[in-house]
Amino acid sequence: MIKVEFNDLKLEIPESWGEIKLSTYERYYMQSPKTKMEQVAFIAGLCNIDIDILLESPAQVFNTIAGITDFVFDNELPPSNKVKIGSTEYFISFADKLTLGEWVDAENVISSESEYKLSELLAILCRPIGEKYNPDLATGRAEMFRNLRCDKALPLISFFLFKKKRSEEILNHYSTVMAQADQFLKDTKAFAANGDGIKLLPIWQRIRYTYLIRSLEKQLAKCSDFSSTR
Repeated sequence: MIKVEFNDLKLEIPESWGEIKLSTYERYYMQSPKTKMEQVAFIAGLCNIDIDILLESPAQVFNTIAGITDFVFDNELPPSNKVKIGSTEYFISFADKLTLGEWVDAENVISSESEYKLSELLAILCRPIGEKYNPDLATGRAEMFRNLRCDKALPLISFFLFKKKRSEEILNHYSTVMAQADQFLKDTKAFAANGDGIKLLPIWQRIRYTYLIRSLEKQLAKCSDFSSTR
């Protein structure tokens, strides 16, 4: 913390993510202050300072505090799927390993009006390795994650964002391959319908051609059904 003094007031200003709790980050991370008043309110909340104190202080004091806390606009810490709290390591569960109960509770958190969604999601999805999900532990775990310093918490949040980005990239690539395969099938069937060389093939090759076309159609249909349920 950096101490700033003026008018007999002593303020402690955080200068790194290691000095801010996740609970504070949760209340302000969605804000994007544009006007000067919004910036003052943002800094006051971030530093737990009465906004009237900042409004009554010299402009250079606010500028100094804003400069110290400028690090909050760079929140892309390297992703990590684990964190050590005390003597215990907590790991984020992968999507394909989640139980139905975890999915339901996570969806409820996302759709809720809570301002502490990040810590509540971590309470559901992040736990010691080998431990089964227990919703009765969620409240206490959420409080634990809210009190976690951001230098430890934000890599977990970055991991969520990283996985989301990778999933979107894979889905886009999958859609491209599906479109190309579908176009290939259409072109091949049109080619065969026009008799371009197919009728000259031996009967066994024509039978194999028909079998392969039907097989490709079935595979594309299965992929389309799978895609629609994602």
